[in-house]
Amino acid sequence: MYQKLMNAQDMPLSTLQITGTRPYSSDLDVQQALMPLSEKESFFSVEMTDVKETVELVPWIKEATVRRQWPNGLIIHVTDQMPVAHWNEQHLLNIDGDVFLAPKDKIEQVLPQFYGPDNVPKDVLVGYRALLPLFLAEGLKLKEIHLSERESWSVILADGTKLILGRANKVIRNARVERFLKVYKHVIPPSKAINYVDLRYDTGFAVNWKDLPGDRAQNEQS
Repeated sequence: MYQKLMNAQDMPLSTLQITGTRPYSSDLDVQQALMPLSEKESFFSVEMTDVKETVELVPWIKEATVRRQWPNGLIIHVTDQMPVAHWNEQHLLNIDGDVFLAPKDKIEQVLPQFYGPDNVPKDVLVGYRALLPLFLAEGLKLKEIHLSERESWSVILADGTKLILGRANKVIRNARVERFLKVYKHVIPPSKAINYVDLRYDTGFAVNWKDLPGDRAQNEQS
């Protein structure tokens, strides 16, 4: 009797109920991942931890919970990754600041690009969330955030403007950005385009202008 219960042919796993809000993964992804397991394990012999680990290896799936459903099935609740940014070109960053790898062709929204050492993704996400409302209030979009090995911050806006924030904590970074945003509309001549802005000053900032036809690049201290 024991052998019969543990035999995949006598007591097969024949039904699979998958729940959860899944904008990126599909039932087919889960079914295909579990097929090798279901072929060799029965309803009684299959380990729930093995099912959980197998499902969580599927790209875009962050977490899964599993339980048996009598007489021959499993109920699997799946939570997808929720991407908030690209990380160092190839990877993605989720809402918790964890790095993961998944096919990017399923992403429909435009995500910012973060760059930094492998041990700082959470720090970059915290910094981004602190800076984002400041730029949104001015109708500006953050395209990239860079954190160097020396812990120096810089951001790039959607129009290509680079803001150099330097080595500073969140309070100082935000203060430097706020100082720039208060006056930037008044210091940009219609005939000029910003290359980068150096905000690493106690007061004011330095603007480097892009080369335009007939002009010479110049630096101005504001």
